[in-house]
Amino acid sequence: MNRGHHMEPPLYVNYSNTTTMAMLCVGISGVVDILVHHGAPLPQDIEYLIGCLSFVVEAVLFKFHLHGRTELDVLIHTLLLYVVYVNVIIIIMEIRYRHSITVALARSYTVLLQGTWFWQAGFLLYNPLPGAVPWEGDNHEQMMVVTMMFAWHMAAVFVIMVCIGAVVAALQTRCSRLQMSADADTYDGVRLLRRNGEMHASSVDYDAELDSDSDTVDFVRPSVSLSVKSAAVRHDDDDIVQ
Repeated sequence: MNRGHHMEPPLYVNYSNTTTMAMLCVGISGVVDILVHHGAPLPQDIEYLIGCLSFVVEAVLFKFHLHGRTELDVLIHTLLLYVVYVNVIIIIMEIRYRHSITVALARSYTVLLQGTWFWQAGFLLYNPLPGAVPWEGDNHEQMMVVTMMFAWHMAAVFVIMVCIGAVVAALQTRCSRLQMSADADTYDGVRLLRRNGEMHASSVDYDAELDSDSDTVDFVRPSVSLSVKSAAVRHDDDDIVQ
């Protein structure tokens, strides 16, 4: 570089936008979740701590990302900050109530709300559509509209989660009924009775043979008549009662 000449522009011209790169903590949180799922030797509850740290970093970045911005820009980021704060609290609660479906759904709600509002913020501040009229940064009426749009996002995310839950519940119910129907066809009338440490079959349709070297049960159709087998079943039941 020669003195007296202008310096070359830096690689990142707008340094205020580079702070979003620090949100890689969210990616690290995802990696930790995968490792914990596959049984990696990590400290207990590390996935919750990393997840909480990710959102704390996000909150700090966006909190100090607003210097010199317009009122509309500050409002959009402030609404996002509220969601991030709630998300941190929910993750802390999830460490204590990790088996609570309500807490888990609350975290899903806040994360999904963050995602939809990120998209909305991009269109409000940097609309990529050709011919789009930019929003006025200091217009109070438009700021009120933005606040109303955030409320719409909150309601829409709730409706989306209810719809997803309804679809999942319907599919689970249907699959359970099909499985129960298949089990009824396969094990119709089969009853295994324990006597003197051994398993004995009692059925009007099938005989069951238990392999002592495995956990499988082999079902074979008997060659005896129905009346003879029914009598044998009653005899086995009488022996058990005695």
